Amino acid sequence: MNYEEIKDVKPRQVGELVDRSEDGENYVIKVEEDKVYEVAPIAYYVWSLCDGNSTVDEIITKISSEAELSQDQVRDPVVMVISELANASLVSFGY
Repeated sequence: MNYEEIKDVKPRQVGELVDRSEDGENYVIKVEEDKVYEVAPIAYYVWSLCDGNSTVDEIITKISSEAELSQDQVRDPVVMVISELANASLVSFGY
């Protein structure tokens, strides 16, 4: 999955935040009763922005603005996180 393929897609988070990890560093997201994931803070942040209304490009713009980094600096990492979230069924795409 690359930026050009998904820049206009509107990812929607799947599952719900249920807790923080025992060490308090990560977030626990439950998709189904038997499908629970522990994700890093950056992955949780990107997941939380996947509201089904914002495109991947808009998510990148928001993160670059908040982090005070250029879009070029955040584009690949954000696309990678969204790709991994999709592989884990934590986001779906409204094509």
